[in-house]
Amino acid sequence: MKALLITIATISSIINTISGHGVMVIPHNWLDYKQWVKTRSHGFVYEYVGMKSQQQCLPGMFFPRDLACKDYNNCAGFIEPTAACMWFTNYTFIQEPTLDPELWTYPHVKDPSMVKYNPWRSPGAAPINSPCGAAGGNPDGCLGGPYCGQMKGGFAYGPRLKDLDLSSHHKAYVTNWTRGEAVEVAWGIRANHGGGYSYRLCKMPKEGRKALTEECFQQTPLRFVGDKQWVQYGEDESTRYEFTAARTDNGTTPPGSQWTRNPIPPCNGFAGGINEDHPCKNGTQFPAPGPGLEGFGVKFKNILWTFEFVIIDMLHIPEDVEPGEYVVSFRWDGEQFPQVWNMCSSVWLN
Repeated sequence: MKALLITIATISSIINTISGHGVMVIPHNWLDYKQWVKTRSHGFVYEYVGMKSQQQCLPGMFFPRDLACKDYNNCAGFIEPTAACMWFTNYTFIQEPTLDPELWTYPHVKDPSMVKYNPWRSPGAAPINSPCGAAGGNPDGCLGGPYCGQMKGGFAYGPRLKDLDLSSHHKAYVTNWTRGEAVEVAWGIRANHGGGYSYRLCKMPKEGRKALTEECFQQTPLRFVGDKQWVQYGEDESTRYEFTAARTDNGTTPPGSQWTRNPIPPCNGFAGGINEDHPCKNGTQFPAPGPGLEGFGVKFKNILWTFEFVIIDMLHIPEDVEPGEYVVSFRWDGEQFPQVWNMCSSVWLN
């Protein structure tokens, strides 16, 4: 416990300005709806955002601000508090590392204790406030007092996404999958904190979204297909670049669940390339899978600025589950900071 308190104090003193970090884009997430989207060809289309451009954070960005900012809280100055990249759990730690050091994404830091108890060091073990994320990362207030502010990684009292009724704004996109088949999924990075991720499945409760729990998603972790993954720029499949994925099902929670390392290496040093130009001037935390696939990625003044690509994997949908309405939860366990990023999507299993 002493080590955890030291880590909390140290990290809270150095976290830089934090905007959204990463989000599942395929299947279309709950915040995605038809709107004007700027494409990579610099035109505009009225469609779902998906992976059409580098605007992974755009879904949810124009929702009414009071969905996330209640009367006594101004979201600590965030201009777009409901954007898709803003839903996460802040300040969450593991008990002991279980991950193979070969899969660490921050092996080169001056003080290893600063990352030792962060979520990716034991994939899936860090507790989270919601399987679909919470706006600002701190739904029950901030560590050490009522005010988080951007300098501490989020804002206080933002709602859990599963508790919001968005039906008055739009109807959630429902993706059709077939049991026993392989499906394509994708996520995008705004600010690269290393770590790794998994996709999980939960049958929609009779009581609706509010009844969704992390325990339900842990009962059906989805497995990846093969050892290949890709980055792709927009929807143009000719830009797809293939490389070997680093996956593991050892030392994970729930036991045997399969996770994939975030393939984009941060820059060397604990800061990981924050506010640095590409490429990483002092090298990367682990070898990059291809040219230009490295660094931190964020431009703080523009929440729509992300890495221009999405990360694509194939998942196997189990044959032995009932047909019907399900929810997919994306979980990205960070390693640079004690944060877990979540997002949910609706799917129908045939």
